[in-house]
Amino acid sequence: MKRFLLATLAVMLIVPSAFAVPALQIYSPAGTYDTSTDTWVINSHDFELWVIAANTDTNPLYGVRLVAALAQGQAADGTLDIGGTSFTSGDFTYGTPPPTDSGSLPPHGIYPTNYAELLIGTINTAPDAVQDMQPGETGTAMGKIFKFQVHTSYDYVHFDAYGYYDPLHFKFAPFSHDAETGPPVPEPASLLLLGLGLAGAGVVRRFRK
Repeated sequence: MKRFLLATLAVMLIVPSAFAVPALQIYSPAGTYDTSTDTWVINSHDFELWVIAANTDTNPLYGVRLVAALAQGQAADGTLDIGGTSFTSGDFTYGTPPPTDSGSLPPHGIYPTNYAELLIGTINTAPDAVQDMQPGETGTAMGKIFKFQVHTSYDYVHFDAYGYYDPLHFKFAPFSHDAETGPPVPEPASLLLLGLGLAGAGVVRRFRK
């Protein structure tokens, strides 16, 4: 009985740590974490980008894809190379990924826009010890890290990742675990605060007249 209680306690201590790690994360060693947008920001057109997958579910993720999204209104007429795979204008799709009936990534101020996808594969092995890359987080789990060298001529590219754990359901890297190169795009909440601030400034100016 005592042994069973100790084993149960050990599982209770381990599971929260493992499940604290998102199933998918985007990270760049060259990036700095912008706390206002909860995003790793890379100020370069050449950098290393990681897709970190944690085995936090019974079913391994499959069809995992890295998404590279351009700024809204930006034409797909530049150059983008991810790990030796080059994307031309014909490889971009306008809209919100994934382009299936299983749903879409939340827009979070970026989509719909021109985006391209790189298929990574199935996460059926977990050889790497991975951690929650958001500053201040301490969760750990077993998973897999995919590293890509990225080169782009675009001033702004936002990166997301998603994968399926059954034909009708998918998981994506949360907003706080994505990355981008170039000036950050404000989240909807930030845009609302900015709008309220501008409205307040207009009211003050009117009363001063």
